[in-house]
Amino acid sequence: MKIWKNIWHYGWQHFGEIQADRYINHLSEIFSIMSANNIGTPRPELGEYIYALPFKRHIIYFIQSVTEVIVIRILSQNQDAGKHVNWL
Repeated sequence: MKIWKNIWHYGWQHFGEIQADRYINHLSEIFSIMSANNIGTPRPELGEYIYALPFKRHIIYFIQSVTEVIVIRILSQNQDAGKHVNWL
């Protein structure tokens, strides 16, 4: 998947290969947990079905339906979600 490649490449450029591999592996684990459980905090101010889940120094914004989890954005915890999560 292109998004995985982009995330890994960014991590590799800024933090090195080992850290990029760790980050992708941890993301994969958290996505599996997200799809198997109803977790996350509702964020109705961003959109009716948007949830947020902290992950390391980031926040994962996603929509969770009965059959799938759609990741909208992964932002640094310091970023303003209102400016970067446009799902309305």
